[in-house]
Amino acid sequence: MFDQTKKSSHVHNICKFMSLKNDAVVRTLSILEFDFCFHLEYNVDVESFISQPTGFYYKFNQRQCRYTPDFLAIDQNKQSTFFEVKHSSQILKPDFRARFKEKQNVTLQEFDRRLILVTEKQIRLGPVLTNLKLLHRYSGMRTITKFQKQVLAYVQGKGMVKLQEIAHYFELSEAETLVATLPWVSSGHVQTDYKSAGFGLDTYVWC
Repeated sequence: MFDQTKKSSHVHNICKFMSLKNDAVVRTLSILEFDFCFHLEYNVDVESFISQPTGFYYKFNQRQCRYTPDFLAIDQNKQSTFFEVKHSSQILKPDFRARFKEKQNVTLQEFDRRLILVTEKQIRLGPVLTNLKLLHRYSGMRTITKFQKQVLAYVQGKGMVKLQEIAHYFELSEAETLVATLPWVSSGHVQTDYKSAGFGLDTYVWC
């Protein structure tokens, strides 16, 4: 096993993702990996994650090769999974597919972990990534205003409510309504469906 040192180079774009879940900065080697961090950050089944975990060796064409997964995620049951992030144009190459199969065999046999392949078609699907980035913008707010607490109490009283109703009740614009509610969604106090459509006044939230 070996450590993959994260250094800037002509082939890597070092990105820094501020993770409240990990209480740390997660450094990635590409923009696509950076985008995947949003999915890991807001996946309720993921307890923590790291990028570029300790690598390992595998054999291919009678040669010893080194490999470092892009991510290691640990779920709520303390089970861990490796992730490889790749553009879909790369995964159809016979060499990649053969190598990836050998890597999966090693992770199962030596680490008892799955190695899962994720592409941009999953990471950048529909409105999900845009919504997650918007949630992240409101994450970690140190100061919660008295008015935001009133909005939370309103949602709790309703159980489930449309943002349009919140805007009408408090006489807010769409932007003001998002500012008042998304910090609660980001912190997990309020739930919503961020997969179906972009955030707006037609969005439902609930406690």
